[in-house]
Amino acid sequence: MLGLMLSTLDAIAMAFTDAARKKTLDKGADAGLVSVWCKIISCLLFAIVIALLAFFWKAEPRMPNIGARFGVSTFTAFLIYITINAVIEGAAILLNLRALQVSPISYCIPFMALTPVFLLPAGVIFLGESVSGGMIVGVALVVIGSLVVNRQLFAKGPLEPLRAIIREPGSRYMVIVAALLTVTNLLAKWFLVSDGGVVTFTDKMQLALTLSVGKCVMLAIFFILLVIINQGIRRAGSKSPAAIARSVAAIPWTGVLRQSPLWLIMAGVLEALVLVLMLVAMQFAVAAVVVSIKRSAVIWSVLLGWLMFKERSIGDRLIASAVMAAGVLVFFLNRPDAAGNAIVETQGALVVGAVTLLLMAIALRFTGGTTEETIKSCD
Repeated sequence: MLGLMLSTLDAIAMAFTDAARKKTLDKGADAGLVSVWCKIISCLLFAIVIALLAFFWKAEPRMPNIGARFGVSTFTAFLIYITINAVIEGAAILLNLRALQVSPISYCIPFMALTPVFLLPAGVIFLGESVSGGMIVGVALVVIGSLVVNRQLFAKGPLEPLRAIIREPGSRYMVIVAALLTVTNLLAKWFLVSDGGVVTFTDKMQLALTLSVGKCVMLAIFFILLVIINQGIRRAGSKSPAAIARSVAAIPWTGVLRQSPLWLIMAGVLEALVLVLMLVAMQFAVAAVVVSIKRSAVIWSVLLGWLMFKERSIGDRLIASAVMAAGVLVFFLNRPDAAGNAIVETQGALVVGAVTLLLMAIALRFTGGTTEETIKSCD
């Protein structure tokens, strides 16, 4: 039950994180600098929490003891993990921010639910997992939901909604983000459960915080280097160290923070909260359930797009997001564990799928008169 509660809070926090990021980006802020400050703020928050834990409860950092498997020290294994994670997750964050820059939040965020579409073949190819009928039902719901986002385009042809996903940059970026985050979620779960000695709540919190700090610090370094290369070295126009140093110094590092401090601080704090909640929840609940509940954030994001950004004609997007979230839930709950057992069997998945499609048809029937707004693409 604790894992489910933490996962629900994580989903809500994730939706507000994207909203806070978009508020900052809508003022013309550079995506790289936004990422730098979000990670710096998250790291400062983690430092305060760790200091308090160390002072009042004598808590110490804890890393999974998996280095021996690869003939390296525990710290080396930890460093390799957070470095690999920084590259993959850093690319995903940049694409996420770019999507928020060029598209309404209610349009691009729902495509985060496409994670199962990538997990299904990845599990078969790389992990030798079997595919159940319920997993196929879940993926089918996600695909149907992704097409319903652009359902008005069916009038122009049966493939137009699919072409719109590829054509519109915001949705295209988020499809790639879903694929990248599939990899990071799998790595995080494997790293977390590799230490069999983590049994108490205190141990789990120490491990989650240690991983959170490591990932946050490495991502901060990743984005700082990226900004230096993009805005410093690239614009220096010379290989002279002095010219490069002047260009790096000329980067408006604090401009983003001065421009929208409240939204940027909120985004950084929420990023830290999302990361900790996910890592703790994964240790109390099945990873499949945690990820499926987390992906329900797409519904919250559509609602926030309407409430905070005054986005209109969100009826189709809300219906599509609900169908996609249901598909994610069905996929993960029917995915067999190592022992071959699933939380929901194929028959149950079929029932949920049928009910979801029936409710979708009713909802689309009552919103059939709406016309979707034109999404302006910006390359």
